Amino acid sequence: MKTLLNLPCCILLAITVFSCGRSTDKDGKELDTPAKGEITVAVDESFRPIIEAEKMAFQETFPYTKINLVFKPEGEAVAMLLNDKARVAVITRELNETEKKVYADDKITYRSFKFAGDALALITNKENRDSTITVQELEAIMKGEKKKWSEIGKGGSSEDIVLVFDGTSSSNLTFLVEKFGINKNDKVSFFAAKSNEQVIDYVKSHKNAMGVIGTNWISDGDDPASLGFIREINVMSVAEKASTNPEDYYQPFGYNLALKRYPLIRQIKLILKEPYMGLGTGFINYMCLEQGQLIVLKGGLLPLTKPLQIRQVKTN
Repeated sequence: MKTLLNLPCCILLAITVFSCGRSTDKDGKELDTPAKGEITVAVDESFRPIIEAEKMAFQETFPYTKINLVFKPEGEAVAMLLNDKARVAVITRELNETEKKVYADDKITYRSFKFAGDALALITNKENRDSTITVQELEAIMKGEKKKWSEIGKGGSSEDIVLVFDGTSSSNLTFLVEKFGINKNDKVSFFAAKSNEQVIDYVKSHKNAMGVIGTNWISDGDDPASLGFIREINVMSVAEKASTNPEDYYQPFGYNLALKRYPLIRQIKLILKEPYMGLGTGFINYMCLEQGQLIVLKGGLLPLTKPLQIRQVKTN
């Protein structure tokens, strides 16, 4: 992974460029800089809340910039990046060799940056009494080996479990399919909503539903929307394997992510396709340096480019 350029250095270089004459492309169009211009960023819909917060703070700091966010399933976000319809893609994986070849053909260096630690949250209806689940049980549900709530947990109902994902090509679904080694030709039975927000709405109105969402939708304790969501659903506690000790089951929030206790953790990556040092570089620098990482921490996620200090406090 290449080291990020320091943002003040980027700005200094941009000022130098302007003092020597504005840079233009082959058609004479003025190029954007790390602190000025307009670009499109393709974002996996799971990460909408955190990236919207980053955009708002960045544009307030640099008023001559405009970041257009387009929220898509992960596969579509990658397609936008490769087809030059987006400068940055916010996804959960590295590009594969076929996708990287597009960079080589365009003579652009492939650059990827770790941004934040996120997790998948499993949510249920308020009236559902099942509050815990193991990774093995989730795998069995995904593979169709367990189909009823009575087959997991304690005291579950005899109703069928309805898995709910935010689409057929979402990163949430892809993460679990790859984690459990499910063949792409095998059919996973689930209800496809159009967004994480719609997954939450479906769970709120269906007692037998189990929704899979990005935890940043419910992890910001200062965000009214996040607080509203979490009050209306249950968040399941997850254990790596079955245990009679309730303390072996964890929820997908701050401390458990930092200590890697929660089993369904993933990374958010920023993939850049930029042939010069432009606004994509500036936005990524902001998100990966101190101010951007503080926004990550406030949003209840795990900063990955700023050391996180964990202190144990003794209480009397």
